[in-house]
Amino acid sequence: MRYILCSFYILLLTGCQSFIAYQITQPAQEVPFDGMENMVMFSGAVQHTCTKDKQCLHFRLFSQSDLNSYFSKESSLGLSLIVKSGNKTEEFSSQLDLNNQATPNSSSVIVLFPGYGLNSMGYSFQARWLSHFTGKDVIIMPASNQYNEFKFGLNNLDVLKHYLDNSQYQQIDILSYSMGCIAAMQLGKQMPNVKQQIMVAPMVHFDSALMSVTKRYYPTLSYFVKDDDFKTAAKNVIHDSGIDETQLDLIALLNDRQPSVSTTLYVSNGDLISPADYWQALQNESVSVVHYSDLDHTRMVSLINQAMRNEVLHRLM
Repeated sequence: MRYILCSFYILLLTGCQSFIAYQITQPAQEVPFDGMENMVMFSGAVQHTCTKDKQCLHFRLFSQSDLNSYFSKESSLGLSLIVKSGNKTEEFSSQLDLNNQATPNSSSVIVLFPGYGLNSMGYSFQARWLSHFTGKDVIIMPASNQYNEFKFGLNNLDVLKHYLDNSQYQQIDILSYSMGCIAAMQLGKQMPNVKQQIMVAPMVHFDSALMSVTKRYYPTLSYFVKDDDFKTAAKNVIHDSGIDETQLDLIALLNDRQPSVSTTLYVSNGDLISPADYWQALQNESVSVVHYSDLDHTRMVSLINQAMRNEVLHRLM
């Protein structure tokens, strides 16, 4: 039945390339969170900021002060994230309380860029955890497929820059995942007060990433699609986005990165979407590449591995 449906959709559109491009550029469907999206302690405070020319951006802001009223009534807040990948189920759990809360650092902020294909609310867990243990505010940007137009997450970076320029933040750390590393890289180039960038499973060349994602998560669809179709679809998506293709070449951008900004990549040999060997082409000694073994893409971007998430947290403290 799946094969019939897939064939039907492909025939409806103007070829395999159009079908793939259509699927990529569709905005993400809203994910129900049983009301948690309206609870600041779980989902942060919704922020709306605009520039003078009326370009606007919505994002979520997490701060330690969000939990002040909660901790006046309750002794702790438990967070739990369960990730199922393949045959393995793992849990990322943490207890937040006043005893393990970091000293507030209102002059610093962490900007988090999610990867493709996820509602950014899915990173609320990480943002609350990071804010509690670093003392910093955390901004969660929309995922690249949450905008009305697909531009690899580069939408409204000028609005974010305007917000940061007019804020109290003197130091910026950038944490990004997968495709989110594209926008993170551009923000890092534009903001002089970025202290460090951490990229987890960053996006490889777009046509390779597209092929790997489809084969990993949509094997039925990939059965019908030739490798050349992926390459054509990738070119079509880039062209329609209006983005300069050089902005997607993280290898070239990282090779040009100046040592003034500490940059760390986390990669794994078990990640077929952002394989560790791809990043061997990096020739910049100021960019550190940290390898973790046998973690697939889902486990990488969820920080489900305790050793890796503790290391990431330590760098951001």
